[in-house]
Amino acid sequence: MSKAFTKEDAEVPEEPVRKRGIPVPELNFVTAAGLAVARAELEACRDPDRIRELAAHLATAQIHEPTDREVAGIGATIVIENEAGKRTTYRIVGAIEADPKSGSVGWQSPLAEALFGVRAGDAATLPNGDDVEIISVAYAN
Repeated sequence: MSKAFTKEDAEVPEEPVRKRGIPVPELNFVTAAGLAVARAELEACRDPDRIRELAAHLATAQIHEPTDREVAGIGATIVIENEAGKRTTYRIVGAIEADPKSGSVGWQSPLAEALFGVRAGDAATLPNGDDVEIISVAYAN
């Protein structure tokens, strides 16, 4: 009997849809640079799952511009120093831009929330309990 007439193919599970797991936040703030990168990635993308994800984010993305460039907010690069003198740099970005391994943290993350509103010279307590001093707050031009 030909394999075409058996039920073997019916029992093969479908390939699962891959998701990157970046849900679109209700307030979908992004930086101008992040929006440009997402648009460029969408134009070049061939992965249908990533295309859907990028399109969903871009459909509701709102560029967030700082009102006070001395206060940490979306788009700010913040340099902190812990009690041991170790300096670390973080950048607060939109959900689709976040890359914690490179120091870009989503604005809704606990770390970003701990840094929101700080100025150079302020003290802050990070989610892990570390007390840090804010060395600088800067925005790209």
